[in-house]
Amino acid sequence: MKKQLLAVFLTGIFAAAAPVAAAPLEISGTATIKYEADSAANTPTEAGTMYTITLRGEQKLSPNFSVFARIGAQYATNPTLADFNQAAYSENTKAVVALDQYGFIYKPNKLTFTLGRQPAIIGTTALLYQRHEENIGNSAFVEGLSIQGKVGSVDLSAIAAREKNLWLPNNSLYAIRGGVDLSKNWAAGLTLARYKYNEGNASNHWAVDTTATFGKASITAEYTQSNLSADNSAYAVTLNYDFNGKTALYVTNFRVGANGDMGGQSEFDNNNRGFYYGLTHAFNDKLSLELTYKDQVLMSDNSKNSKWEVFLRNSF
Repeated sequence: MKKQLLAVFLTGIFAAAAPVAAAPLEISGTATIKYEADSAANTPTEAGTMYTITLRGEQKLSPNFSVFARIGAQYATNPTLADFNQAAYSENTKAVVALDQYGFIYKPNKLTFTLGRQPAIIGTTALLYQRHEENIGNSAFVEGLSIQGKVGSVDLSAIAAREKNLWLPNNSLYAIRGGVDLSKNWAAGLTLARYKYNEGNASNHWAVDTTATFGKASITAEYTQSNLSADNSAYAVTLNYDFNGKTALYVTNFRVGANGDMGGQSEFDNNNRGFYYGLTHAFNDKLSLELTYKDQVLMSDNSKNSKWEVFLRNSF
């Protein structure tokens, strides 16, 4: 029933652009249960469970051109831990439903161009910036143009976008990354980025990353620095061991200075250093489980804080 509703919605919203459908509407989605418990010194533990459903539809208008939209919904037992932007909703909101992604996709050769409201990841480890797919609702993503693909032997990714709505004077971000395979088991990349905020201020960033594979083990390292004067660097190093293609363990050591990422929006908590320990297991090609423990220190006062996260994800 939900897929039928999304199909009707997308047919209406894109009717002017596609009076005659060239191909069937492709619908996909996810259902996720996430439990989180956050602890910090001299602060009561915050715990809660998030129940999330997303439905995404994509309609081809030609072999290389399509339109897409996504509806995201989440109920959070503890609103302070929700994956939606609390500032975009009333205080103590627990449940949201929104058309939170939409736009156009163009795929010439080995490149993919996406124009519209979409996720954004900058840095191989999302060290610089993240608005990932698990976000939900209004003001959760960026709007602009992104490019992904390959040019010759170079893996290319780029984005030019604004946070929230393009027609408002919001913060904007620009980034480009080029990556190359140095050997069969070794790759490296360079990222250049710029973040504009508060209607005139800006920070420039560069990052280098490398990934090496040794049998069932791999290590990914990334280092970044900005042009701001203090606390302007960050790094993340992840060791991953894949046991059998279904179960894997990982350990990440990180440090993110207060001015080391883009607007305090790294995948790793800003102004913190510490370790992430994780276990992932795929029951099949649709259902997976992830457990993560985050043990970290707030660098401004050296106080400890930690997080437990448990994800049960199903795609369809």
